[in-house]
Amino acid sequence: MSLAELKPEGRGVFVQKQRANVYTVLLVLSLMFIVVGCLCLYLQMNVYQFKVKVPPGATVAATPSPAPAPPGG
Repeated sequence: MSLAELKPEGRGVFVQKQRANVYTVLLVLSLMFIVVGCLCLYLQMNVYQFKVKVPPGATVAATPSPAPAPPGG
């Protein structure tokens, strides 16, 4: 069986598919860990019925105003 018999029409070059390497494995592992982390976050938030209570005396931390520009600029 020749290559022409495998794919009679079409153009291009037959190239062997690249095998998975260590970087592909690391990518899959990181995806799995992110999914596990999201699942843990969901389970933790489910304990509180997805309601976050803010203490009554809590205040918002204000950002400092920018310093004025030096004169003579």
